[in-house]
Amino acid sequence: MNTAQGRDWFGLSSFDPGESRYGGFLYLLDEVGSTSDFLLGRGQSALGRLCRWDGWGWQAGDRQLLPPPSQPRDGSMVVARRQTAGRGRQGRSWFGPSGLILSWTISPVPPSHASRLAVWTGLIVASSVRDLTGEDVRLKWPNDLWLDGRKLGGMILDLVQRGPERLLVAGLGLNVGPWSFGTPVDILARASSLDPGVQLSTLAAAILRRHHQEQAVFMAEGWPVFRDLFDELDILRDRMIELSDVRGIRRGRASGIDDEGALILEIDGARESILAGDVHITDSGGGNRS
Repeated sequence: MNTAQGRDWFGLSSFDPGESRYGGFLYLLDEVGSTSDFLLGRGQSALGRLCRWDGWGWQAGDRQLLPPPSQPRDGSMVVARRQTAGRGRQGRSWFGPSGLILSWTISPVPPSHASRLAVWTGLIVASSVRDLTGEDVRLKWPNDLWLDGRKLGGMILDLVQRGPERLLVAGLGLNVGPWSFGTPVDILARASSLDPGVQLSTLAAAILRRHHQEQAVFMAEGWPVFRDLFDELDILRDRMIELSDVRGIRRGRASGIDDEGALILEIDGARESILAGDVHITDSGGGNRS
């Protein structure tokens, strides 16, 4: 196997996501439509390297066209250098500089694809990046990452049913490094990026390790264990926001989340829990409307 070529952009030789990932494959792709779609077995083949853990490190196969796995091994991951059809929440496209584009399987799949797991995964990613880089990374409900009042990244969870089996995949796009020439001005005004000195493999490993280490605790005990951390990183807390959902547009004050990960919205003294919707900060402390 050729392990020397094609590693520099990710840092494969130092990538250690923990024992929970050793049995899975790492698909290290040059370009793909969507890393999550690829791991879910959708779309076309992509050029890249199939990497396996041999007990000492990741061994990368030759660069070739790799088909999406029909049934990914438990612990599998996809990392891409470029993503051409990345998906944000509610089907939006994702645009950013070169950075960490990562998808991974979540196992065991919880009994229900609850919103609380999606929000919690966003919290774990934000906290992992914050601890590793020292940057004041915050979480914007449900699972967007913010830095310096602008969007740093975001993630989604996808659940598919294959006969009696269910597959749950988390997908993350995280801006790292300089923006490319010609990036739209409106994107530059709304987005932020991590210092290019941060190695992508180190970021990915920190996120995957912590996600695995704390998932069982969250599934067993829920939000009480993580409530203080959420309150610390919650960028919406006590802010005036505009919410757009299937009921239309409403304005009120954000008051944290309930035990299902739903956003608590206060309007004229009444409180309601919001499971899904678009949120924009509208008060003066939020900077640009975002």
